[in-house]
Amino acid sequence: MHFANALVMSFLSFISTASGASLNFYSTKAATCGGPINTEYRFINCNTCVQPALNWWGVEIFDITSDQRVTVHNQNSCTTASQVGQWYGNVCVLAGATALRSVWVACAGQKLADNETENANAKESAENEYVTFISLE
Repeated sequence: MHFANALVMSFLSFISTASGASLNFYSTKAATCGGPINTEYRFINCNTCVQPALNWWGVEIFDITSDQRVTVHNQNSCTTASQVGQWYGNVCVLAGATALRSVWVACAGQKLADNETENANAKESAENEYVTFISLE
């Protein structure tokens, strides 16, 4: 009986770890979101900072819900000071003048009230001096 319980718990643990965010990093702007992937991460837990070595010119974040916040940074460690963009849900981000170095994927349910985040739910492309994003929703 204990063996069966342990087996069920092991299986449930496997299922819970087999879901999570997926990220594709691109070394050129031209290849982003549809081109050849240079580095990929799968089954990333929420509230995680992903920071592959080197500079990246694009990142695609998917397999997340529309109320999961994504921030991109032009330095390692996903610090507030290095944040160059923020969106909710699946998104493709192209670097601007500086390369991307890290991405934060928050857990679901951390979305701010609409009056506190006016561009969070933009469905069309948007651009600033640091990044361009294309909604995948």
